[in-house]
Amino acid sequence: MKKHSIVGYHLGEKLDLKTIKHSLAFECIYADPTELIYQNEDESFFQIFDYGSIVFLGVDNSIKTEIINNIRNILELDTQELCTENFAIEIDPEAPYKVMFNRIRVPKLNLDLAKVLMINMAQSVALDNYIEQSNSLLGQTELFSAELEAKGKLSIKGKKLLKYIGRTLNLRNRIAQNLYIFDNPDLVWNDEFLNRVNDDLNRELDIRLRHRNLQENLNIVKENLEMLKDIYQHSHSSFLEWIIIILIAIEILNLIVEKSM
Repeated sequence: MKKHSIVGYHLGEKLDLKTIKHSLAFECIYADPTELIYQNEDESFFQIFDYGSIVFLGVDNSIKTEIINNIRNILELDTQELCTENFAIEIDPEAPYKVMFNRIRVPKLNLDLAKVLMINMAQSVALDNYIEQSNSLLGQTELFSAELEAKGKLSIKGKKLLKYIGRTLNLRNRIAQNLYIFDNPDLVWNDEFLNRVNDDLNRELDIRLRHRNLQENLNIVKENLEMLKDIYQHSHSSFLEWIIIILIAIEILNLIVEKSM
């Protein structure tokens, strides 16, 4: 029985695959506008996705580090801590196929099966990244709600509030643009075994469940943002109304003074 590890990382929101392909010193065996696949050696692959994920299957740690550092240098990416996730694969021709906690057992490994495994891992680490960002936004909106309950007003206003709304809208837009990443890969539709593996991994990695939770978080943030925006607009309108009242009062006083002279 052979054992390999599948390790996924999320490098950034968007990767320039064309630049990576022309600059990375490894042989690319498959390329399209959304993904690149490289074969390092027998039963050793890595796949790069345009939405920011990279997955290694059976690749040595030193080579993984080299590839990640090369991509960061090529695209001038930040060196912040990466979202990561791993899974084990056991290849045993004598044992039946089975998905277990954090590992999968298959009779053999080929490119199509490797793609299904790497796609699911890429989706999982991308979800981790989006969920982390959405939790941060949700935590911030909860602070605003608690402040509103305690003080009856918000400390955030004007430009800061608009920047916060813009940050949230940008996250929602990025996720909407990448919704396709959670679709089943085309190659599973005509292969019963690959379709079964894809479904089993989706369940094991909780991809669909976490995706629903992500959407729920974003919907809560959206509702809170609409409330904050309405409060801000009401406050701004009231401020303008007071300015108009003051200006009218000044004009009336001027008229009174002119008539009394």
